[in-house]
Amino acid sequence: MSELTVQYLVLERRDPARNMARFYVLTIEPTLFGDTALVREWGPLGGRGRRRLDLFKGRVQL
Repeated sequence: MSELTVQYLVLERRDPARNMARFYVLTIEPTLFGDTALVREWGPLGGRGRRRLDLFKGRVQL
């Protein structure tokens, strides 16, 4: 069985002058069917954000 790896990138943006505090998360994940998913999440820190999932055929070699 091959090893499954999930890659994460977590970013925060804070700008007190504009009263802005946001988060951004990107992950690359294998799916149950052997493909690859790019998952993007973003929104206000401490609040509920949005999520988008894009699917790609096959496995991505990182």
